[in-house]
Amino acid sequence: MSYQFKNSQWQARKKELKSRRQSQSRKFNNIKAQVQINNSAFNYLSIEAPPSLKPAKRYCDVTGFEAKYKDPVTQLYYCDSIVFNYIRNCPKASAETYLNIRGCTQKLIS
Repeated sequence: MSYQFKNSQWQARKKELKSRRQSQSRKFNNIKAQVQINNSAFNYLSIEAPPSLKPAKRYCDVTGFEAKYKDPVTQLYYCDSIVFNYIRNCPKASAETYLNIRGCTQKLIS
């Protein structure tokens, strides 16, 4: 009994794919064996690695979430409007404390 939707050559195709996969694996292993890994080369597992080219991520000073915005008055990073309202309504000493925690030594001007 033969069905129209069945491919009669499926088993042959399956074997062909398996042999192709094995040959690609052999090629990769040969290339890997030929390449000599130099331990003095830069890699990101050693301390001598060059700095990242991506910009540093900024985090909200209040919540710790990723910050998209920076308050121009207090220079604090914030993630949403609720935190922005909190920053604008908090006393100057609290804003300076958040800046000190972040490591910023800038003094706020009233």
